[in-house]
Amino acid sequence: MTLQQDCNPTFAGHQTFHPRFGWLKKGFDAVEADPRAFDDDDAPLKLGVGKNMVEAIRFWGVATKAWNRIPDPTRKRAKLHVPTGFGEALLSDTGFDPFLENPGSLWLLHWFALSTPSSLPVWWLTFNQFSAVEFSDDDLDRFCIEEIHGTTWTQPNPNSVKKDVDCLLRMYSRRNMRGRQTLDDLLDSPFRELEVIVPSGVTGSDFRFALGPKTSLPAEIVTFACLDFLATSESHARSATLTRLTMDAGSPGRLFKLTENNIADSIEETMAINDHISLASPGGAAQLTVDGHVTGVAESVLKTFYKKRGSRAKLRKGLTYAGAEARFPSDALWESSTTAGQSRIRADVPA
Repeated sequence: MTLQQDCNPTFAGHQTFHPRFGWLKKGFDAVEADPRAFDDDDAPLKLGVGKNMVEAIRFWGVATKAWNRIPDPTRKRAKLHVPTGFGEALLSDTGFDPFLENPGSLWLLHWFALSTPSSLPVWWLTFNQFSAVEFSDDDLDRFCIEEIHGTTWTQPNPNSVKKDVDCLLRMYSRRNMRGRQTLDDLLDSPFRELEVIVPSGVTGSDFRFALGPKTSLPAEIVTFACLDFLATSESHARSATLTRLTMDAGSPGRLFKLTENNIADSIEETMAINDHISLASPGGAAQLTVDGHVTGVAESVLKTFYKKRGSRAKLRKGLTYAGAEARFPSDALWESSTTAGQSRIRADVPA
């Protein structure tokens, strides 16, 4: 995958706000009840945030693929926001973890946000192509501007890229702020719990990637990501080498900053509770092998993970929350064509 293949050219859509605790659940409930929720004049009142934060919640819901944008068939150039299969499985009141109490859920959101198709090109570049381990925000800013300049996209304002870099670093790591700090600067991002980017002790570098296993990253989430990566990148395949799962752009190894041994350890641990996956070494190259439909096996891994941790989720029959379909509207009654956009709106358009 390349930047242009994997990402949409979206920059600074977050209004400088990184995701806040409770935002995704709040936004999900709103779009589940009304696909035009973000367009209402009273959206700030209903969501309990300022107008710019309404835009930020809308952005982060789409970016993490908790909900999707589809054409509004009743209004030209307008959009509806509809829950995805993944969003419904995770955030609905009967979902796996609607209030994101399990750290594994944050890793899932991180995974879905950066996986194809991503609305976060600066994030994608940072985790997939930025080779430095220790770095400053200026290092990352220069790298992203150079890489984006090499695309055929309409070039964004460099300040927009800089805002993305700043937002990314505040999202994943605490940083020393220059000058006066506001209360908003001090509010935590839930994604800091992942500790995938941490403060650096090297002179001249403010940050570093935490390479290797993470205490908050469950083996089943790593295995799910491997299966989801296989399902979305090569839907008919039933195997993938560990090298590919570690080194390819968009792979779990890249996005979670894991080694090949870390990937193998996670798969081996998951094999103890799921007999549809195995590790084999045909020709000497270790690979993950799947017995059955990859999407179905991925979903079973995730369902078992949450069930073991006390989740009482009751998912709708037929809901898909792995593979390409998980990234699109979850209800078969909500359909979008590539031309006009056909969809059912609860009270406005009869089924």
